[in-house]
Amino acid sequence: MSQFKSIERLSLILNFVNVNRYPSLENILSYLADNNLETTERTLQRDLKTLREMCFIGMKYNRLNDGYWIDEDSKNNFDDWMRIFNLFNNARVINEILLKSKTNLDVIDFDRNEQELKGDILGKVLEAVVERKMIRFVHYSYLHKEAKEVELYPHLLKQYLNRWYVFGCFKDGEFTSFGLDRILELEVLSETFKLKNKKPKDIFNSIIGLTHVGDKVETIVLAFDPFQGNYVKLQPIHHSQKILIDNETEFRIEIRVKVNYELEEQILKHGQHVRVVEPKSVRKLIKGRLKEALSAYKSGKNER
Repeated sequence: MSQFKSIERLSLILNFVNVNRYPSLENILSYLADNNLETTERTLQRDLKTLREMCFIGMKYNRLNDGYWIDEDSKNNFDDWMRIFNLFNNARVINEILLKSKTNLDVIDFDRNEQELKGDILGKVLEAVVERKMIRFVHYSYLHKEAKEVELYPHLLKQYLNRWYVFGCFKDGEFTSFGLDRILELEVLSETFKLKNKKPKDIFNSIIGLTHVGDKVETIVLAFDPFQGNYVKLQPIHHSQKILIDNETEFRIEIRVKVNYELEEQILKHGQHVRVVEPKSVRKLIKGRLKEALSAYKSGKNER
């Protein structure tokens, strides 16, 4: 349980320094005490060092204001670590409650669509990404209905819709992604490589999902009915999402993304509750997909 407490402390410190202007050590200690995590100044200094050296968060001290602040360059690391800390904190709460009685398992139901991976494939891929080592594996393609051997320089381990993917490039420099659930006979090779892109995650800043297409980023404007808009507010389609209209008749947003297959799927899943306003090319694209769906119903395709 001490590890859970340490993680809870780190998450509280990180969030407190982020939302307050130059909090002092005394301020942070008081905040932790208010959250039933009373600790010593020595332990707090050790936590700050952990955030700097292990989490790569630029937690800096400002002598003039006698307080701490987070370097703007650490913003991406901050967001990612807060997500990780929240996962650990949620696991702690669930763990403490479930251990009280074996019947408590009857009151919690986990998503059964979680990807099941064979062996330690997730750990091996992550190790290869961190150590920048080439991987070799056999991958089964649903599109071509065949398995083939692949050698890849893995740049990033990415999760999307409860599935894990490895994103990397071939020797010719072409980038692509592979689902870990379709990888067999994985080997981490001794050959090392240099990153083609120093910040692989940045490649996905303007992308929904995984499909990396071209360089053109477009402004997509979507109009939802007010009821559906409530869900889009709580779970934005993309981090660039901006609200343009929010009233009793319409909820309208804009996002800045590249047009890919996953964007189409995100729009289509909202069915009759969404309308593409701009650009015309995406309106035409979605209308075409909807016509295809309607045609399948009219023709009785796939019916028995």
